[in-house]
Amino acid sequence: MVNLHVSRDILTILLSVAVQVPLAVFLGHAYDQTSFMDTGYLVSVGLNPYQSHLVTVFSPYLVGVNPIIGDPPLWPLLLGAIYRLSYGIVPSIFLYNFATKIPIIAANIGLAYLTKSLLRQQGASEKRIKFAWIFLLFNPFLLLTTAAWGQFDTLIALLCIASLYLLSKGKIKGSALLLSLSAVLKPISLPLLGLPILFTSKQNWRKTLIYIVISAAVIVALWILPFFPLDWTMPSSSSQLASYFTRAGGMTPFNLVELFKDTVTIPTGLELLGYIWIPALIVGYYLVYRDPPKTFNELTQKAIGIMLIFFLTYSWLSEPYVIMVIALALLALPLTKINFRNFHFLWVITLAFMILTTNFVQLFYLVSPQSLVATAIQIEHNVRNWRLIARFLTVVAWQVFAWMLAIKILLVKKFKTQISISD
Repeated sequence: MVNLHVSRDILTILLSVAVQVPLAVFLGHAYDQTSFMDTGYLVSVGLNPYQSHLVTVFSPYLVGVNPIIGDPPLWPLLLGAIYRLSYGIVPSIFLYNFATKIPIIAANIGLAYLTKSLLRQQGASEKRIKFAWIFLLFNPFLLLTTAAWGQFDTLIALLCIASLYLLSKGKIKGSALLLSLSAVLKPISLPLLGLPILFTSKQNWRKTLIYIVISAAVIVALWILPFFPLDWTMPSSSSQLASYFTRAGGMTPFNLVELFKDTVTIPTGLELLGYIWIPALIVGYYLVYRDPPKTFNELTQKAIGIMLIFFLTYSWLSEPYVIMVIALALLALPLTKINFRNFHFLWVITLAFMILTTNFVQLFYLVSPQSLVATAIQIEHNVRNWRLIARFLTVVAWQVFAWMLAIKILLVKKFKTQISISD
């Protein structure tokens, strides 16, 4: 029986890989994936990826000034290694496109295995376990934003969930290492760094201090220090730093700015709106402090609440970011009294939003002939206002649902874990 289950798991993984590989080879986000591929080349030849350069090595597919990458140095360094091991040996843009996504496909599979194992360990029903397993391996939204788009948010979710699990088992050093590593790969997990402090401070202040020291050391060593030996200029100008807090749009009400002002930045005079996530997170952590988590399931619940508050108040929310909440919800919601059917709103609304943006069309930039691009531009010109209105309506729906979920998790006293779940 065990061998049969293993064989089925292997077959399921192979089918998922068979779906993901063509997406990874031929598709990629026109801006993000171009930025990643240009960054890999720049790093491999010793240039600073945080500055503009004219890149012609990928002619005729990618020619022009590189889109400056916004991630900390660890991901650019990995991209540099991937470039040397792929395009540096066989100069194929499609091979290189696929190579940058191998860690992403591996993270997709790893997240599915980890979720399946943790749900079974917590006593979830086989129906829920099977759903989570298949969902993470075949869900169209997840595959489009990772294997196709090229974003690595499943890797961040994998590290965060593993960190929370180690934390629940008292393994502070490993937990601090994984959570801080996720933050230096992609800073969207930074809001979670305070959660382990509230979890350990009630038990042992020595563990809390160990967690803080390790987290700070990893962030300094892998985020700040690499700029110096590599002779890279930090993106430290006031305009560069402000861009992280003045960009307006994505899955937030701020995308109205694009409809009325035809821009994706917060209007002059309203810049303080880009920082409302700070007091919002303080309120969120106060609610967690009043009702601190004591188990792994409660940790995942509180993590959902904290991440939702951050995403709902930040001025820019890209679709792949939602993967973090989806992954946490797959672990937490089946073991609570929250209606699990509501889970689907998280990804269905986000997928609808993605289709209503230019992000979906941009996935085809490597394989689309110029005529198709020109046609897409013409269609966009004719339906732009209607598309932006429809997109805003999906944002309203997502905001309402997400706020309801965050309030249920953070304001309602602990949901009892259901060891036996009726399906």
